Amino acid sequence: MASLRKKWQKFCNALDPLQGLDQTAWLSRAQQETPQAVAVVEPEWRGIYSSTRNLFPVILPVKDSLNRRSAERVAELLRATGARRVVISGFPLSFVHLVEALRHGPRPLEVFGLWHGSFVQSNENYNWRSFVTLKDLAERGLVSKLGFVKTGMAEALQRLGIRASFVMNAIDETPAGPSTPLAGGPHFGLWAVRLATWRKLPYAMLVAATAVPGSMLHVGGADERVIEFVREMRVRAQVSQGAVPQAELPGRLREMHLNLYVTFSECCPMVPMESLAVGAPCLLGPTSHLFEDDAYLHSRLVVPYPDRHEVIARYIRVAVEERSEIVAAYRRWLPDYVAASRHSVAEFLDLASAGQRSHAA
Repeated sequence: MASLRKKWQKFCNALDPLQGLDQTAWLSRAQQETPQAVAVVEPEWRGIYSSTRNLFPVILPVKDSLNRRSAERVAELLRATGARRVVISGFPLSFVHLVEALRHGPRPLEVFGLWHGSFVQSNENYNWRSFVTLKDLAERGLVSKLGFVKTGMAEALQRLGIRASFVMNAIDETPAGPSTPLAGGPHFGLWAVRLATWRKLPYAMLVAATAVPGSMLHVGGADERVIEFVREMRVRAQVSQGAVPQAELPGRLREMHLNLYVTFSECCPMVPMESLAVGAPCLLGPTSHLFEDDAYLHSRLVVPYPDRHEVIARYIRVAVEERSEIVAAYRRWLPDYVAASRHSVAEFLDLASAGQRSHAA
């Protein structure tokens, strides 16, 4: 009987959208911030969670398991913060209940939707349904405005008569200088929650590393095919099938001479910024707006051909050789970029015209 009760409790906890959150402590911290907006985000969506945590000072992690009753409970908690705006970051499908609870309940709050995908992801069923649902809520007036972290998407939605704006992902952490990597190597990191997705296929990066003598790859989020590929191509690597826990990721990024994130599709990737924030350069694909305003950083970090291993290898060699120069250039680039990011959030929340500038804006 005791075992059955434990299983039932575990099942109930899994359904709890707040996952055991200390609501009293969270509310006290939120009220002290007096936020212009509170952002709600699915904690298991790691890239989106990282983006949201760095854009907004107050976030509420909510699991994608809402129903009408639990959504009312979450809406009451959000109203108690005193904020007048709620940002739904990403759009878990069950969050439609939260939008309805916020808009139709007592003291309706203004809801903003922040989308972290791109149009090419429309072949992924969940992403497509999520995007269409969010678009419909905006067209019905239940969501006041849509924000997009992928350049160009806001303009496409504006042509449909939907209020939309561009929001720039950023991390406001300046590295003191280049990090101290592990001895030997050089060591390269390739980190993802799941490398099997077509947008983050690692195979060209894995082969590229073999062109650098003595290199050791550290791989997280691998599946059986990645493990088999490493074996067949004789890649010198430490491979983990599980993703590195979020709290441990900065430390792992810091230990590398260079991190690799040359992906095929992104809205605006967080891993390169997380890596540079701790002083380790990171290569990325030509899929976002990052560094297009800095000729040096763009020429050293943005790989123009994500599927050409020999091109990635060339960028790896240069980035390792110019590691200190890259981090110094990033330190110079970051302040203006962070200021632009904050302004983009203010415009998204309709605060810019009022001249309000805070970390929430």
